[in-house]
Amino acid sequence: MEKEYHILSLSGGKDSTALAFFMKENMPEIFEKLELVFSDTECDLPETYDYLNKIEVFLGKKITRIKPLYNFEQLFNIYGILPSAMKRWCTVEMKTKTFRQFLQDKIKSENKIFVYIGIRADESSRVNNSQDNEIIKQRYPFVEYNIIKEDVCTILENYGIGFPEYYKWRSRSGCYFCFFQKKIEWLNLKEYHPNLFKKALEFEEQGNIQRGKRFTWCQDISLKELIEKENYYREKHRIRNTKSKDLKYKKLVEGYTLTLNS
Repeated sequence: MEKEYHILSLSGGKDSTALAFFMKENMPEIFEKLELVFSDTECDLPETYDYLNKIEVFLGKKITRIKPLYNFEQLFNIYGILPSAMKRWCTVEMKTKTFRQFLQDKIKSENKIFVYIGIRADESSRVNNSQDNEIIKQRYPFVEYNIIKEDVCTILENYGIGFPEYYKWRSRSGCYFCFFQKKIEWLNLKEYHPNLFKKALEFEEQGNIQRGKRFTWCQDISLKELIEKENYYREKHRIRNTKSKDLKYKKLVEGYTLTLNS
């Protein structure tokens, strides 16, 4: 009989978490033998680790935590530059390679491996099966069942686990120094986790010294300069947020008026 291994790659974010709960309810025969795996860079936010512990309790299933061969500081000294959108060596070295090695080790004892990924139906353009082969197959249950963002929120609320705490001040999961963060999120990191912001600032300054060139986490400003202009960026964010809320309210009122007049 052909042996099958089922794995769900957890990021500590809302989508992959909701997928685990979705599979428990809708795919119980697979969930029973499903292994939850988290690629731990050891640079995730404290809220992420708290959420992972919470997931284990709610699902009654232990999460396997795999770690890269080298930590971020060691890799930073090897590369000599900060990771960026153009050179995402952090993702490759600390997550992709680690996960691939984990799968390769499984191939030695399993005939077929199914990897379940939390990509939603409303972002199906991200689906990529190019890595599939005779042994490893990727599966996207949310795409198959037409689950969108609103459904994900409902799943998490219905099960009572809610969202990771970092969503109160940040829009995405990932390392504390993620270069995809908005400027306001960097400032929020400074507020919520000043020690981690300080470490990110030190990496930035160290990189500049090592290479004799300007490398920054943000594309157009250093963290030191960001601190100096903190009031400006916070006010800019407040104004943008106000305009966004006003626009949503205007559309809501217009839609309600249209309904009354039809």
